[in-house]
This record gives sequence, C-alpha cells and structure tokens, in this order.
Amino acid sequence: MNFEVSDWVQGQTISGEFIFGYVEQIDLEQGVAKVYVVKSDNEDSAGRIALAKFHHMRQQAQWSPEEEDIRGLIDLALETQDQEWFMELSDQLKDTVKGDSKGRSVFSKKNVSRLSTYI
Repeated sequence: MNFEVSDWVQGQTISGEFIFGYVEQIDLEQGVAKVYVVKSDNEDSAGRIALAKFHHMRQQAQWSPEEEDIRGLIDLALETQDQEWFMELSDQLKDTVKGDSKGRSVFSKKNVSRLSTYI
C-alpha cells in the first residue's frame, strides 16, 4: 500500500504498540513511516512520534475526529504556531460540540410540563 504524508493510519509500531495517528514522514527504502500518535494502547505515546513498518499499518478512509481528538490537535497547532490550522480546528470543534448537544436539551418538548407553559 502507498502511504503519503498526512494520511491517517492505524497499526502497530516497531515496539509493538497499537497506534492511531497521521503520517509525518516516509522512508521508502526502509519501508517505515514516522507517525504522529493521536491515540495508542500506551497512553504515554499519544502526542509523540512513532515508527511503524508499512506492512503493519493500514490507511483510514473516513475519520471523523471526536471532541477529545480535536482538542489534542488544537494543542498541536498551538505548539507549532500554525494559526490557520488552529482556526480550522477551532471551527471544527464548535461544529462538533454543537452537533453533540442536539437533542440533549433539558427543555425539549418531551420534557416540559404542561404547567410550565402557564408560569
């Protein structure tokens, strides 16, 4: 499989950790990629770079990051001082939070007492 920089992947590192992240660098001669780890079975690996062999990785087609993931990427954008990416992620976080709150209102029509309409 052909991987490119910025592809979202999941797989196993050379040290055996299961990871989810994106490709930062590729070494075609060695058949390995440096992956920025977003999630891992080893919590200490999140936020770090890990090496993974191509045959231990698979590309993620459609990934929709959760609120926690976006917040982690926002931290990375701040660390790298990438203002444009930070703004994109901030907008995406607002949309995600807004989408999660739909249907959770305490005052939805199903939960309102008929008496409260007269108060």
